[in-house]
Amino acid sequence: MCKKMVRSFLTLLIVFFFSGPLFAENIPPTMKQDNWVEQQRNFDVSHYTHRFPSPSITLYVAPDGNDEQPGTKKRPFATLEAARDTLRQLKKTGKLSKGGAKVIIRGGRYSVRQTFSLTHDDSGEPDKPIRYCAARGETPIFSGSLKVDNFLPVTDAHILQRLPDEARGKVQVADLSLCGIDSVPPLILGGFGKKAKDASAAVVELYFEGNPMPLARWPNEGFVQVAGIPEEDAFTMFGRKGSKAGIIYYEGDRPSRWLEESDGYLYGYWFFGWADSYERIASIDAQKRSIRFQEPFAHYGYRAEAPYYAVNMLCEIDMPGEWYLDRTNKLLYFYPPADLAGNRVELSWFSSPFVSLEDVAFVTFEGLAWEMGAVNGIEVKGGTHCTFAGCTIRNFAGNGIRILEGTNHAVVCSDIHTMGQGGLIVKGGDRKTLTPGNHLVENCHIYNLSRIYHTYRPAVLLEGVGNRVAHNLVHDIPSSAFRIEGNDHIVEFNHVHHVVLESDDQGAIDIWGNVTYRGNVFRYNWWHDIGNQINPHDHPECGHAGIRLDDAISGQLIYGNLFERASAGKAGFGAIQIHGGKDNLIVNNVFNECMAAVSLSSWGDKRWKEFVENHWKSQDIDQELYLQRYPELSRLLQDVDANTFKNNLVMNCENFFLRYNERSIVENNIELKGKHPLPDETKKKWKEWNKLLKQNHCQPIPFKKIGLYTCPLRKNMPK
Repeated sequence: MCKKMVRSFLTLLIVFFFSGPLFAENIPPTMKQDNWVEQQRNFDVSHYTHRFPSPSITLYVAPDGNDEQPGTKKRPFATLEAARDTLRQLKKTGKLSKGGAKVIIRGGRYSVRQTFSLTHDDSGEPDKPIRYCAARGETPIFSGSLKVDNFLPVTDAHILQRLPDEARGKVQVADLSLCGIDSVPPLILGGFGKKAKDASAAVVELYFEGNPMPLARWPNEGFVQVAGIPEEDAFTMFGRKGSKAGIIYYEGDRPSRWLEESDGYLYGYWFFGWADSYERIASIDAQKRSIRFQEPFAHYGYRAEAPYYAVNMLCEIDMPGEWYLDRTNKLLYFYPPADLAGNRVELSWFSSPFVSLEDVAFVTFEGLAWEMGAVNGIEVKGGTHCTFAGCTIRNFAGNGIRILEGTNHAVVCSDIHTMGQGGLIVKGGDRKTLTPGNHLVENCHIYNLSRIYHTYRPAVLLEGVGNRVAHNLVHDIPSSAFRIEGNDHIVEFNHVHHVVLESDDQGAIDIWGNVTYRGNVFRYNWWHDIGNQINPHDHPECGHAGIRLDDAISGQLIYGNLFERASAGKAGFGAIQIHGGKDNLIVNNVFNECMAAVSLSSWGDKRWKEFVENHWKSQDIDQELYLQRYPELSRLLQDVDANTFKNNLVMNCENFFLRYNERSIVENNIELKGKHPLPDETKKKWKEWNKLLKQNHCQPIPFKKIGLYTCPLRKNMPK
């Protein structure tokens, strides 16, 4: 790696160490100003000039080190804790001078058995940053796994009888008590409307050669449907007949095999396609073909034809890779996908965050990897100017990183993937004062998420005010890529594809339910293959969209985006779906091969007034400040359902609008009817679209800047 490349990249890495608010001042006071789009287009946060100073102190950590040693290159520590404690003592004695400190961590595997905790006492300063860095060309891996290597063939006659015919003689069993395990945490699974603590409970998973194995389930792929519900307590909601008795009926005899299972769950979308949950089985009546659940029941109740599958049952181990953990007897059953000899089998055992930062400032983690945890990976609470750069976070049952408040934290050039829940939760900024958080998520590859909880666990959940998500590659998620709450966020230059693959009534970006969530900018993103593209007119019932502004979301700018194959659903969602909102600007976008470019679900004056009154009177906002910042709020009850669509290019789409309303402003859009062939090569398509935009006095889109960019800390560039 040449020094010149490193210097150039450090302009990005050091952004939060030396910069103040990055972009809040660039958000103009109103989206109605004629020059607002121009101001936003010219904003650029990519140019930084500062580099890390040379450290005054350098410590070393290595897998073969010893915490009784001084932490030098030749005599390194064994743990991060030893390096942290040494730095803490140096700070107390005033020996941490200008340049700060650097902890160099040698490659290899480190077993995580306690949270690496930093507090305010472990902070750096602007001219004394503290860095925990991988040694050049090496990758330190911090693993919370428990290696299991004492498998034997199942010989217990009763267990063999419970196993399917195709699995007998192939399933192996390991006694975890021989691995030093005294107790096994219970399996607690929740979902939509369940207790929040259910989703934070530890979920132990099995990995074979670093890949998560499927917990025994039926059917092995897809869903089956609820055959019926009790009639005596039936109710109707949105035209659907449901029951809240906690009982469903099934077809066939398969559940009769589950009578001996004591820890089984059914996972399903029990009433709506946006509300998934796990329901613990209480009892099965094979004669009535009914299943009774334990409380609490599904949030909306249950309906006939709802999709579900069974999970966590020994008797359903019938496919290579499936496994089951008998928690009472501490026995692990596994149908290995290959010969166990020479292959690594691990349980994600550690059930606390791997790294915890609380009120910490000016600390960087660079080039490290964390894997195989039973909850979340990293938690940051408060503090300022902490950065995760060139890191890998993978194979966790929870979320990758949770940033809870604080300011100017960054996750850059990192890979976050194979999560049981989401990628990042980023909270920062004060909605009452509209003070920005200035958090940054940039140049990250985030994929294969929501393996356990399938909805509302996006790549990035963004909350608060004034944070930025840019240049990321996001894909393979059953629900949304981004969920947005709050004001003045910027989401730009992201490449998002193959998301919203399962849940209904969702968008690749989803923002919901508060009329005071204003000033957000979604620009220069590429959204393609969103939702069900096999038959976009069929499933789902409501729809899938590229950007979904749900329930009164207003005052958003959607500018310079490319939407391809980004709409689906029986009810009809466009690539952009607006549900009741107003004052939204949809400007200078390209739509190609979409069922519709835009869909509108207009509310009318009465419903709008009833919905927005409480939001406007909320204690969470300062009305005077909001009126100054967003003057259009002075006309909150006027021009309901009015949005602006200007300078957009629509090609190879069935419709420009679904459910068009006369209150919208539609100007200078280019709609090319019929099929218009385009070059096969992506870059040639981009050139053609920009040519059409310029011919119609619209602005070209910087397609080449979308997505990931190369940097010294990114070890690989996905295709």
